[in-house]
Amino acid sequence: MPRIILLGLFLLLAACSQGPDAEALRNDLNQRLEQTLGPDSVSITEFRRQGSAPAAPAKDGAERRVLYFDATLKLNKDRDFSSWDVPGVASLVSLLGAGPRGLSGIESGGNHAGDQLQVHGSMIYQDSPQGWQLHAPHGFSQPPTDGPVSEEDSSREQLISAISTALNLSPEGSGPEDRKIIAEEMTRSLSSIEGRIARSHNGFALAGGPESGQYSRFAKALAKLAKQRKIIIRPLLTDGGTVNLQMLREGTATLALSQSDVAWQAFNGIGPFAGKGAYGSLRVLANLYPEPVQVLVKAEGAQRISDLRGKRINLGLPGSASRDTALAVLAAHGLQPEDFSEITSLNLQAALTALRDDRLDGLIQVIGLPADAIRAAAQDMHLRLLPLEAKAVEQLLQSRPGTLAFNIASGSYPEQKQAVSTLAVSSLLLCDASLASKEAESLVKLILEPKLSWLQLGSIQGAQISPAHALQSYGLPLHDGVAQAVESE
Repeated sequence: MPRIILLGLFLLLAACSQGPDAEALRNDLNQRLEQTLGPDSVSITEFRRQGSAPAAPAKDGAERRVLYFDATLKLNKDRDFSSWDVPGVASLVSLLGAGPRGLSGIESGGNHAGDQLQVHGSMIYQDSPQGWQLHAPHGFSQPPTDGPVSEEDSSREQLISAISTALNLSPEGSGPEDRKIIAEEMTRSLSSIEGRIARSHNGFALAGGPESGQYSRFAKALAKLAKQRKIIIRPLLTDGGTVNLQMLREGTATLALSQSDVAWQAFNGIGPFAGKGAYGSLRVLANLYPEPVQVLVKAEGAQRISDLRGKRINLGLPGSASRDTALAVLAAHGLQPEDFSEITSLNLQAALTALRDDRLDGLIQVIGLPADAIRAAAQDMHLRLLPLEAKAVEQLLQSRPGTLAFNIASGSYPEQKQAVSTLAVSSLLLCDASLASKEAESLVKLILEPKLSWLQLGSIQGAQISPAHALQSYGLPLHDGVAQAVESE
């Protein structure tokens, strides 16, 4: 036994000895904090280097290592990390290389001087002739599931498998396109079933988004919070905001997440909803967090959006609100779909992989900050965020209600040293006017409850919910229960 203990200590010491020492790591962290939050904003009162692990080597074969650390940060000034117009929780999580649960102490409604934040973070270093150089904070990757597959998930998979098998036994058989249709129809059917079951148990079926996407993650965090308050919320996997609004209108979902600009289109029966007419009973429960338009290219690629003409570009999944906004952004810059050599419909992770492998020249995604997939991709390639032209932003603000001018704060992503001007929409929690006022009131109170720790619930975006923005509905009607919730506070 003593020999095993000694071996373990030896391995631990060996891991700690690789890469820069604790002092260098602490100095680099302090420099990043000052660059992003401003001088004398934060002090590192405690710091401990926790070892290292191999990281993917650089393209030239240079060694890289992930260094882990625990730290206590003391705020020297009052700061509201949920603020939208200054570096906030998104920038902080990004520069620390932390996951949502790797940062604690962020207070809903703002922090005060003297507050302490506990951090479990990481950074990547690369070996060079000049010694170990800081490469980037270690990007956080959301695990595919929150834990073991539940009985509900298992039943879901078995049902899909059984129906697919039955259809494959038909004389005609089924090819890849048939299988795709089967999967799509089964997912829609299962979402409808789940919604009905949730309502039958006096719960709320919440149309979220794709698995591991930000909408889905927020929906799961909200469901966890609701469960603590004896409220049932069942998140539904969907293709995104446009589909969510359709599900809400059809009654498949009781609640829905979607972008403010696309919600406006649904309310007025325009854009992708022109064929269905105005959804006059659509109501807003809360304005949650900003979703800026992010136009990404490799650092050596396009300098302006107009440079993307004739290039290969990804606009996101069909049925997503992000894709609809991306098309509007391109149009405001004088670009139509036929102006590109290729337009793909990949999810964000697949699009970033294609960009890395030179199968794409750029991508547009409307997503909250920081997008984990983008943070992680920045470790493998140098990325640039392209700014939107001022005239295009002004045109979109005038022609597309539900949008706002926005700056992506410096430090939101690794090696992003300057703020980037863009357009943003808001993520809205939506319902139908038929939702009971008491139910709406309870949901709004839940979301705006003070001292909530959305980070510990697994949602970085949830930590950006602010009472200052929560009631901004961009001209869309608020549910009657919202006023009751505010008046009772």
